[in-house]
Amino acid sequence: MHSHLQEHPALIHAIQRLERLNPDQFELYYEHRTSTKVDSKDQHVDSLSRSEDVGLAIRFIKDHKLGFSFTTSMEPEAIQKAVDTASEVASFMPEDKYIGFHSFGTSVYPSVDNLDAQGLKVPLAEKIRLAKSLEAQCRGSDSRITGVRAATLSETVAETLMIDSNGERLQHKSTGYTASITCKAEYEGDSQTGSEFAFSNYLDNLDIQSVAKLSAQWAVEQLGAQSAPTLKCPGILRNSVVADLLDFLSDSFSAEQLDKGRSILAGKFGQLAFSEQITLINDGLLPGGAGTAPFDAEGIPCKKTTLVDGGFVSGLLYDKYYAKKKGTHPTGCAVRGIKSPPSIGLSNLYMKEGKKPLKSLFDGISKGILITDLMGLHTANPVTGDFSLGATGIMIENGRLTVPVRGFAVAGNVLELFRRMTDIGNDLKFFGRIGAPSVRLSELSVGGT
Repeated sequence: MHSHLQEHPALIHAIQRLERLNPDQFELYYEHRTSTKVDSKDQHVDSLSRSEDVGLAIRFIKDHKLGFSFTTSMEPEAIQKAVDTASEVASFMPEDKYIGFHSFGTSVYPSVDNLDAQGLKVPLAEKIRLAKSLEAQCRGSDSRITGVRAATLSETVAETLMIDSNGERLQHKSTGYTASITCKAEYEGDSQTGSEFAFSNYLDNLDIQSVAKLSAQWAVEQLGAQSAPTLKCPGILRNSVVADLLDFLSDSFSAEQLDKGRSILAGKFGQLAFSEQITLINDGLLPGGAGTAPFDAEGIPCKKTTLVDGGFVSGLLYDKYYAKKKGTHPTGCAVRGIKSPPSIGLSNLYMKEGKKPLKSLFDGISKGILITDLMGLHTANPVTGDFSLGATGIMIENGRLTVPVRGFAVAGNVLELFRRMTDIGNDLKFFGRIGAPSVRLSELSVGGT
């Protein structure tokens, strides 16, 4: 964790320059990221790209004033300018008694190993073969698949180095592999698309077969879709839809959003605001998570925080600033890029899965609907949670899936949906940093034709 590697000359230069300016505290955040991306189309390499990004961000405090600057050039002149800019910005900022940086030497950091040294040694030719295999398996999974827009395999290596004004260093290096595909299905004049995506820190664990099969399934299932009737009925939300709802809701757990009056959970801390079936967890140490790391963007150890426990709002997400302002401890979930200072974000947010298989969630529904997609959730009101959105789905009759439907509206309130969740499936799946199982709702308002 604490790095004793040979220092980058640019970082030594930055530290020397900063120390001459005599700040109360400073922090350097260095990031080096390399990516390789292969697109297969018609069993040929449609594109092959390799990119390398490097950058240095500087935060500077003097007299309770905060300055920030960054550079993507490691030349001495660029480093010097970035340091001077951070100092100058600080001089113009208002005083703020809550600002302060974490001293890395005061923490014990967890051990996190998500670097696939073996995967990095796999030849590029084999990674190209995997992208082609993804495309071929998708095309071969159903005769109605007529085209693949792009079958993509990507590899990313990310290295982060942080240095505080006490000279303490933190370093972490990780790998990430993704497989993604969008395909087209056609039948009797109708055409539909389906997409699927998977992530793993380890190339060997990337489930290409599942990505290929599911993308075809999502495209085919909506062929021949009809219009939905207008009804109020029990509903099932597929895990991907629940993940979208969690994504929308996630900002409301931010102490900053709550402090600024932008949270749907205002006044609900400690209250039963969700169905008692629901437990929501943000876990920065989750094995295999896309957001798993030993430390966050402020150098604070990552940890597990339960946000909703049996329906009760039990936790919030804090960075160092809002933890100090509210008299509590940071939750180790700050996120950042080179071009922006840290802010409250997500590590790996998920709803704890239940015990019922998806099929058994349909039991006892004489007439209902499975929602497979909600479109435009970002247009929902972030403070009230009210929404009216276009949707696609499949009708449920006598406990079985029957006719695909599309072009209808679903209206309601996001928090009310979470209160109506009566059964939780056992099909927890992660979509980036957000994981969710499928759920059953006691009632859903469908506006059809």
